Amino acid sequence: MRDTNSSVEKFQQLLRELFQFDCADLDFGIYRIMNHKRQVIERFIAEDLPKAIAEELQSGALAEQGQAQQTLAAARQKVLDALGNDALDADGNLAETYRNTPAGKAYLEAQAKAQGSRSTKALEAAIYNHLYTFFSRYWQDGDFISKRRYSKKERYAIPYNGEEVTLYWANHDQYYVKTGEYFTDYTYQAPNGVTVHFKLQQADVEQNNVKGEKRFFLPVLDGIAWDEKTSTLTIPFQFRPLTEQENIAYGQKNQQEAILAKALEDIPKRVKERVKAIEALAALATSGLDLT
Repeated sequence: MRDTNSSVEKFQQLLRELFQFDCADLDFGIYRIMNHKRQVIERFIAEDLPKAIAEELQSGALAEQGQAQQTLAAARQKVLDALGNDALDADGNLAETYRNTPAGKAYLEAQAKAQGSRSTKALEAAIYNHLYTFFSRYWQDGDFISKRRYSKKERYAIPYNGEEVTLYWANHDQYYVKTGEYFTDYTYQAPNGVTVHFKLQQADVEQNNVKGEKRFFLPVLDGIAWDEKTSTLTIPFQFRPLTEQENIAYGQKNQQEAILAKALEDIPKRVKERVKAIEALAALATSGLDLT
């Protein structure tokens, strides 16, 4: 049986992925909206959700199951205390000799009521596992999809009204805006102690899975900043289509490679008076790091 804490943490981590907590440093578009509500979302994941599930476990049929298991555990202990360890076998079956004793009768009654029920911890773990299974079915690699499920036991019914042909698709009831790209900032620590921070300033992406112009990562040269106190070089960049002039300048093939090659020439010129920054950029250029 899965440990309850691990089930809770596993589901909570999935929710943080769904709400893209690892993109907290981005400050544009949908990311700005998410950041504005991040504390509210985190409170829901860490506090409100576990509290709501715990309250449900204390009421209705779930509470009855948990209570039945507690009563059985107490009755078992009374049997062991009154009749000895040989009264119960390894599977919890009461020896025939003790079935008519008061402790034995109470144990058999509690055992019958608890049949098919689960403890509160087991129920809680099952709830989180079911939640994880449900939400993970619709999320993969930063996008919402409907994963196919196959089972020898389960059967699925579809709406049918006697038509000769019925067409049905897995995500027939889903409506969403598809995000085609997954963004995050990147920080590089140079050997000389300089921090090079690549900060995504703006992203222009397709909406609703509509394919348009090809987009590229381009540095914003005018926004490059050097912080002497923290030895931090910040290089902002954008993800957008090329302008007509840029299309001509970068050619028609391997455009992103051409953009990066030009950036390696232009960026050092912006910090040519900063020796440590130049050294960090040189180390970055020779590190073999793939910035695409």
